[in-house]
Amino acid sequence: MILLHKILLIVFLFISLSACKHTPAILVNAEEHMETAPDSALKILKTTCLENFFLPSDKALYALLYCQALDKNDIKIESDSLITIATGYFDESEPHRAGYAWFYQSRIANNCGNVNDQATYLLNAQEFAEKINEDRLLGLVYSDKGDMYKKQKQIDSTIYYYKKSYLAFSKLKDIRNRIVNLLNLGTQYLIIPRYTEAVNSFLLAEKLALNYNDNILTSYVYRCLGSLYLKQENYSKSLFYYQKVPDTSFEIYNSNKWCLQANIYIRSNKIDSARYCLSKIKELKGMETDYYNLWKEVYEKEKNYKLALEYATKILFVTDSIYEQNLNISFAGMEKKYKFQKLEITNQKLIIRNKKIVLFFSFSLFAFIILIVLFLYWRLKQKRNQLKIQNQLLINEKTLFELEKLKFQQEHENSILLEKQLKMQQLLLANIENHKKKSLKLPVFWKENSHEINSTFNQELIACMDLEFNNITKRLLLKHPTLSSRDILICCLLLANFDTGTIATVMDLKIESISKLRYRLRSKLQLDNSVNLLEYLRQF
Repeated sequence: MILLHKILLIVFLFISLSACKHTPAILVNAEEHMETAPDSALKILKTTCLENFFLPSDKALYALLYCQALDKNDIKIESDSLITIATGYFDESEPHRAGYAWFYQSRIANNCGNVNDQATYLLNAQEFAEKINEDRLLGLVYSDKGDMYKKQKQIDSTIYYYKKSYLAFSKLKDIRNRIVNLLNLGTQYLIIPRYTEAVNSFLLAEKLALNYNDNILTSYVYRCLGSLYLKQENYSKSLFYYQKVPDTSFEIYNSNKWCLQANIYIRSNKIDSARYCLSKIKELKGMETDYYNLWKEVYEKEKNYKLALEYATKILFVTDSIYEQNLNISFAGMEKKYKFQKLEITNQKLIIRNKKIVLFFSFSLFAFIILIVLFLYWRLKQKRNQLKIQNQLLINEKTLFELEKLKFQQEHENSILLEKQLKMQQLLLANIENHKKKSLKLPVFWKENSHEINSTFNQELIACMDLEFNNITKRLLLKHPTLSSRDILICCLLLANFDTGTIATVMDLKIESISKLRYRLRSKLQLDNSVNLLEYLRQF
């Protein structure tokens, strides 16, 4: 009774544990929204926290999805405490999630400025991506590797990986990422410079962007084309593409377009047009230096040095302000990072304590389950051995039955064959006796017609042997064309079980002559001494 209760308890715990292995609905929901609506995925994940999940698999998945959502929403992550939970759990058993976990850890390493770790993590991600042939992950990895080589100014390697990323996204028909890689490639071709390849990349990006219907990407394509011709000092073509930059819902992009056009007009000495473009600028976020510098150049062209000096002073002021702002942002970032790390340490302590409790109960349950499994395995092994012995006995009995059946069939066939041969031999002997009697009664007739009588006998014999042995005389002549009619007759007499003396009587020859004929027959059939002539003929 006690054993029954224990078994029921184990079954209950096993069912409960199996039920817990199902991925929580909140994580499934977040994962479904990750590609199409990453902002919604982030909102879903923010409704819970890591400590609300019991199983390590759920914790790892939450960590991966949270870091993925932050990255897709362009929120910079500078701590790897969360993503290491994912990389520490996911392995070859779940290569898809393992690959993405290492990829986002590489991006966090990049945010922290750790180039060596970024390269190592990217290689891990690439290994998993190539193993499962995940084109999207491969495209992201190759793109980030291209960015790494771009920072190191290794242009050939940069171009190589941007091309591989483009091909990976082409398989997925991912237009947006294809455009981004084409723009990256064109930018690198400008540095070399290889203008033809750069133009081809930008024009292909333009074609894709127009079909994709994304104003921001399209505006970036035309800015790149304008910059290409600006670098070649082809101001008319550069202005043509800058004017094609579409308006977007972001005022900063529109202001940048007017700033670029103003720059071309100044270089072309069209000051009025430059003034018009500068007057259209409504937002200077990050463009203060370029904006004031363009006004300074306008006033210098007009020889209004007082206003030119005034804008030069503004440029210096803005430069100092930007430097000071960067310092403040840096200190603020350090303070946030310190607070975040302090909070992470507290969370880690809670996680460690929960893990200890979970490990204790898990180990106890695991040990108990192992004992039950070992007992069940022993019982199963015993039954398997019994079944194996029974199967072997059945196989042996079946084998003996088949052997007896085969033996009976062979004996039956041999008896039928022997009966046929005896009948044939009796018939032939009767014919011989009949011929002998005729020769005794009518010696003159036998002597005169001996050839005809022998010919009739031979034909009867050959016809019987062909009927019995599937046209053996024809097959012998086909394989051994050197055989004579006497050789064929001897073969038929042997198959009819005639002994040497009877053969000599039938052929009206001496026994020594029959032995010589048999020797010559063996030579024509090309038989070794070890081969029995009669057996050869029967099996032919």
